[in-house]
Amino acid sequence: MFGASESLPFTAGEWQFGFAYRGLTSNDHYNGVVEQEARAENDTYVINTQQIYDLNATYTVTPRLNIAASLPIVNASWSLPAVQIQMGELVRIGPRSEQNASGIGDFSALARYWILDPAKHPRGNISAGLGFKAPTGDEAVTDYYAILDGTNPSEKPVDISIQPGDGGWGILFDFQGYRRWSRVALYGSGTYLANPRDTNGTPSIVAGLGFTVPGQMENTVPDQYLLRLGTSFPVAKTGLALSIGLRMEGVPRYDLFGDSHGFRRPGYETFAEPGIAWTHGDSTFSLYVPIGLVRNRRPNPYTGNPGDATFPDAIVLFGYSYRFGGAPLSPATPETPDPGAPSAATRHPAGACAEPAGR
Repeated sequence: MFGASESLPFTAGEWQFGFAYRGLTSNDHYNGVVEQEARAENDTYVINTQQIYDLNATYTVTPRLNIAASLPIVNASWSLPAVQIQMGELVRIGPRSEQNASGIGDFSALARYWILDPAKHPRGNISAGLGFKAPTGDEAVTDYYAILDGTNPSEKPVDISIQPGDGGWGILFDFQGYRRWSRVALYGSGTYLANPRDTNGTPSIVAGLGFTVPGQMENTVPDQYLLRLGTSFPVAKTGLALSIGLRMEGVPRYDLFGDSHGFRRPGYETFAEPGIAWTHGDSTFSLYVPIGLVRNRRPNPYTGNPGDATFPDAIVLFGYSYRFGGAPLSPATPETPDPGAPSAATRHPAGACAEPAGR
């Protein structure tokens, strides 16, 4: 989750509008949990940069039911130098060839329902959410780039990790929970995006770089997931709140529904997630900087080939939200740290390892 909101809406008729930014650079290659240091030493590594600007809104229908919507805007690039394979290793032989993609991503909407009555249980609750992702983003953006050895440049689809859309309708499953003790809160959240569509017809980076690999020539439409767990606590009466938690983003080897053919980079990354939020009136500003802990590029489905993928060392997540409307919160229903904002949470989990979804 982007974390644009730091308080939970409990009052009917309340609106919350938000903006969120996610930025990262991935250039550390992993095969399984082992870093491929030779890629850095030989200057043959991929550089993957991603900037996502997310617009989101939440409306509280009743104190127990709210509806959220999100639309991201994507600006990303993927580059690789001209290389040759010599004795099983990549050797750089020419300059980098860069691919770029930008545009609106995939729209998502989600309804959340609090299991317990917030008025009677202000210090702890759990919500369940169900929603959808619509393929409003382009899954076949093209750019002009060369094949692996730097020759024969032509216009063709860019790498799957920077495509603004994935070309499939998705089902969003979501849960959030929190428990407050005095001035400290424990929070947890999870989101799973199930994409039933198998492949989307877009030629993969394997084809773009000039290879012919059966079963890998077309992009898949992958599932994705995100988990968060942590604690937050206010700083005196300054409006500031600090948090520390764990975060996990990933793409599974196999989809929950449907087949899992085509090209994907399955894997996950775990993070330590420190954060800070400041609330002033109806506005909340937040900044999270997840720092990478464990990276795992899992084997390709069906073939079992290990492959490799790049992962970020850190991610920058900035958010702003403004809330208005509805009745003021009563003393019995104090504002509570939000386990996660209702935004396009699953966009590019695990950095370049994972394919974009929920864009």
